[in-house]
Amino acid sequence: MGQAKRKEKAKAEGLARKRAKAVAAQQADGGTPQNSAEAPAQPPSEAASTPPATAAEATAAAATFTPWVKPEGLSRRGWAVLAVVLVLSQFPLLHYTLLRGEPEVTVQVPYQQDFSDPSVVDRDFYSLGGYWRVVNGQLLAPQVKNNPLWLKARLPADVAVEFDVRSEFPEGDIRVELFGDGTDPGSGYTLVHGGWNNTLSVLSRKDINAPSLKQLQQKASLAAERLKLPNADLVTTGVFKADTRVRVESTTFPVQVGRSYHWRIERRGTLLRWSIDGQPFLELTDPFPLQGPGQDRLGLSGAESQIFFDNLRVLPVDASVPLAPLPAPAPTPPPGPFSDSFDERQTLGDDWVATDPSAVKLENGALVVQTAHNRPVWLKRPIPTDATIEFDAWTNDPGGDIKVEAWGDGRSFYAGDLRMQYTASGYVFIFGGWRNTQSVIARQTEHTPDRAVRDGRAVEPGKRYHFTLTRRGATIEWLIDGEPFLSLRDPSPLEGPRNQYFGFSGWETKVYFDNLKIRPL
Repeated sequence: MGQAKRKEKAKAEGLARKRAKAVAAQQADGGTPQNSAEAPAQPPSEAASTPPATAAEATAAAATFTPWVKPEGLSRRGWAVLAVVLVLSQFPLLHYTLLRGEPEVTVQVPYQQDFSDPSVVDRDFYSLGGYWRVVNGQLLAPQVKNNPLWLKARLPADVAVEFDVRSEFPEGDIRVELFGDGTDPGSGYTLVHGGWNNTLSVLSRKDINAPSLKQLQQKASLAAERLKLPNADLVTTGVFKADTRVRVESTTFPVQVGRSYHWRIERRGTLLRWSIDGQPFLELTDPFPLQGPGQDRLGLSGAESQIFFDNLRVLPVDASVPLAPLPAPAPTPPPGPFSDSFDERQTLGDDWVATDPSAVKLENGALVVQTAHNRPVWLKRPIPTDATIEFDAWTNDPGGDIKVEAWGDGRSFYAGDLRMQYTASGYVFIFGGWRNTQSVIARQTEHTPDRAVRDGRAVEPGKRYHFTLTRRGATIEWLIDGEPFLSLRDPSPLEGPRNQYFGFSGWETKVYFDNLKIRPL
């Protein structure tokens, strides 16, 4: 303790002793303390009943009184120890942000990866978080909470990135970082499919929560009017600068659980285009394209969903060649009548595609589906929006559960955890589901309250039923053996190129289908 503090303590103790002596002397004489304002008088009855303190008691009270003294702070050595602890606890962050410098480069573009080798995650990629790993020949992102897996390669300014991807959680939320810094999420262009609880998709520059391009265009129009400019160009009006944060967005294409999508992201010059399954989805023209050191990394990412990536390709492209329009999809026959009795053949044929071939076979002139787990047998031919679909169906299993999907996309199927919920692409018809206790017509999701529901046992084992499904605009009618069974009116009906196919489906039960007839109304 320093000399000044010892003097201060001695002075305080001397004052305390003097005060105690004065109190004792006054009480011995029957007097009261002079500073009566600090010691309020007691009521007469209380004063009379309280005996005066003796000099010994006053001296004991003074001896137990210890004045407060400000504690000493940390010594130089203590501060040094604290600094070392803080540095050690934050070393990983400091290493990547201050000490590490530019992320390492060990692979070159062009790059191709099918994730057949689990060691590729450590060899060709790196991440600051998330348990990224290879599972069954696919790259798994298990709820990585926006911690990208960065490729150890520099992207050329003009590049094409392709891969297959699917989400096994209803949250969707598939993400990719392009031309980022290799450390921070959102440092470049971020592409989010089915974000914000699968309600919104965005292509953003620097910030997924940035203002939309439409908002910037509105600001540019106001600026052009104010400055009397001939047009509302984003750069000329000063609205779009090198550090501008902006996004384009869509609410029309949520992620379907278990569906595998093929992404292609291509940049040539100032144009960045994102396509899914061969169809343009979102694009952004950036007058100040992000590129060069610090803006040249690719990261696969996600948030709270469980995502599988596969078949990654990163290829340079020739910027002198403009981004050509995507080739038109292969022509499909126009929607029209179709019939199939499944007779006189051993295979499905060219009109059908089985998303799980092991669950499908032909038996005694009927199509048999067993243990399909929501992997439909899709008819390749499109069906009319307003149509009647008829077929026979039966099962020998008392568990029932006869299922078909109509006006779907013709390709979706469930590939996730069997404990999770499947979101179909069309309308699902279930006869005697949930162990033969309930029948429904559901719009994409089997468990939501907007279903048409009929409770009770429905399927009799061995009995052959004739189904008739009729759609007129937004109204769907379901008849069994000519009798009305269920109906559904959809205020936002599924229609268009993504909703014009029919498929036989199922869960565990062995179900027979036969004599399919589809005709337009």
